[in-house]
Amino acid sequence: MPENEPHIKKSSCSYCGNAPVNHTLFFLESVVSVTLDNYGKRFLKYVPFFVKDFADAVPEFLFRTLVFFRLAKFSGDIARANTFRSKIIWEEATKRGILMEQVIFLNKPLDFYRAKLKVKNKERFFYFESIPITPEFLDMEKNWDDKVILKQELRKHGVPVPAFFEFSFFSFKNTDKNLEKIFSKLAKPIIVKPRVGSRGRHTITSINTFEQFQKGINVAGQICSYLVIEEHLKGSVCRATFVDGELAGFYSAKSPILLGDGKKTVRELIKEKDEKREGRVEPIRMGRELDEHILRSGFIIDDVLPAGFSLPLTHRMGRLFGGETREMVDELHPSFIPILKKATRVVDMSVVGFDCIIPDPTKDEVSQKWGIIECNSLPFIDLHYYALEGKPKNIAGMIWDLWGKK
Repeated sequence: MPENEPHIKKSSCSYCGNAPVNHTLFFLESVVSVTLDNYGKRFLKYVPFFVKDFADAVPEFLFRTLVFFRLAKFSGDIARANTFRSKIIWEEATKRGILMEQVIFLNKPLDFYRAKLKVKNKERFFYFESIPITPEFLDMEKNWDDKVILKQELRKHGVPVPAFFEFSFFSFKNTDKNLEKIFSKLAKPIIVKPRVGSRGRHTITSINTFEQFQKGINVAGQICSYLVIEEHLKGSVCRATFVDGELAGFYSAKSPILLGDGKKTVRELIKEKDEKREGRVEPIRMGRELDEHILRSGFIIDDVLPAGFSLPLTHRMGRLFGGETREMVDELHPSFIPILKKATRVVDMSVVGFDCIIPDPTKDEVSQKWGIIECNSLPFIDLHYYALEGKPKNIAGMIWDLWGKK
């Protein structure tokens, strides 16, 4: 396994998957993100330039102050890169002769860096989190990581998104009667997920009954005060990453699926599948989330799976959960590209990743039901580099190329 490549992390919370977070802090952060952040961006365009320049200088002042008091330091040791996403950015910087250093705070490496670049016609250190987004694209017009804001805008522009409703624990409409109305309006199955956040944390899929729906709201509500309730599109989870408006990578991930033989139980089939896994595919993660997922499909783990019955084991996709991954940017059907490019123009970001659900990315988009489910303003570009199959483009190189266009 490549050094620093993601692997399953131990977590006391099954619903957090491989990305555990402090529930209370994440819940409070969601309140700020959805309320203050969204309202704040509406007034950002009225803020004088000197105020924005001052805000841009805050990270440098903060880090330099920490260094002065010997609480932090800048390190050139690439082996300590906090994420693999950052490491491939750093490797490409080194190839180009760009000085890049990492912030080490109290001997703990952070996912914050600085690089010697030309900013506003002056060569100086530029501070950034993981990916060096050029300054003119740092201020987003709207909070595109907010799943509701994104879907509302994409729908206005005719970009496919699943049918959805928003839900808030602070709303006076938070009643069983209103929930029943929402539940009745969406075709089943449906999904409940936090309005902000990623990595599939506390997302409940394959919901078919109102009781399951209420359970999903309780689980998602543990880490977020605002939720999204949407139709469950079927297919692979795909990541389309764009750099400067051009498709840089297209990654497809599938969940582990069991095929019943009418003899073995779900548990036995999982064990059999794990024994046959190869290379970097990790074992299927047993636990409460998996048990509840297969229960929503009508089974328990010790049931015999009927012959020919296909059972997805989790909503989590890819090799970390016993599934498949493929980089297929050159295999994507061309009919998807103009639609995805339109989505890129809507959000107006130099680097962006769109998560889509697509049954078969190699077939014409009009022949299938698909949609964009969320946007990533700081996408994990490393997904494209180490898929189980396929060969990626040099996405890190495309990102550094943007600085040459300034």
